[in-house]
Amino acid sequence: MAYRLADVGKQSEGMRWTAGQADVIGIRVLIVAIVLQVLLAGAGVFTGDATYFVWHANYNSAVVFFLPLILIAVGWYGRVPRRTLWLTAAVPGLVVVQSLLLIPYHMQAPSLLRALAGLHAVNALFIFLVSVRLLESVREFPQSSA
Repeated sequence: MAYRLADVGKQSEGMRWTAGQADVIGIRVLIVAIVLQVLLAGAGVFTGDATYFVWHANYNSAVVFFLPLILIAVGWYGRVPRRTLWLTAAVPGLVVVQSLLLIPYHMQAPSLLRALAGLHAVNALFIFLVSVRLLESVREFPQSSA
């Protein structure tokens, strides 16, 4: 019986290690999605093709919002460092702020109030900064099982 309990403990540790590695891969996918988000916005501005904005606003933004929520659970199970979990949690929070910053624009607010929507681009820089910090944090993870 003790042998079986030891096997369960080893399997659990193996699953946690796998979850930690999945978190690292997921964070890299998230960073690609964030860079793609900026690319889609730029393509929409410079080509004038609204299709890029549809992808930017509806589809890829959902990935940038929901993927970190999944990664928080996976990372918690994989026992990734708290700093990484907090940085991961910051992304969906900043995505919510990103959407709120567009309210004056969509409401056709007067020019001075509507100019606040320009902070949408500044907040995008914060999202990118968090993604760079996330990349730095996953580089610090031990890459082999103990």
